[in-house]
Amino acid sequence: MLASLGGCEPQLLGHVTANLSVGNDRRVLLGTITQLLPLIGYPRTLNAIRMINEGTSRSSLGVSNG
Repeated sequence: MLASLGGCEPQLLGHVTANLSVGNDRRVLLGTITQLLPLIGYPRTLNAIRMINEGTSRSSLGVSNG
């Protein structure tokens, strides 16, 4: 839902980080957002993918979200 709203990238990043901490991986998150593409549109999908990329890179570096 946050991805469809737009302008909520900081909150979306927090949700990406939380999903990673409970065991979902980058592939699951990308698959989910890809399924939403027809519903939320290409620009918001790209924004969500950018947040997934940022969240997974932070996670791999051990950087906290905040």
